[in-house]
Amino acid sequence: MKRINFSMPEECHALLKSVCALKGINMGEHIYKCVHEDFVKRAFEDQQVRQMVLAGTYQPGSNAYCLKESIQEQLN
Repeated sequence: MKRINFSMPEECHALLKSVCALKGINMGEHIYKCVHEDFVKRAFEDQQVRQMVLAGTYQPGSNAYCLKESIQEQLN
């Protein structure tokens, strides 16, 4: 797998870090939230991602289980 080198300009990094501090979260939490929101959006809008989620077996009550249920409800 090819590794992607992502480099954020120092001034952007500083601004993002300041905004996270202002909101009382760290950058890792903010990045996780952004990735989570993007994934959920893709699970509802991208047929390939949706099929992958629907094909899985998940622990009842887990986030993945709830996402699968939500997609199934939308399809019915």
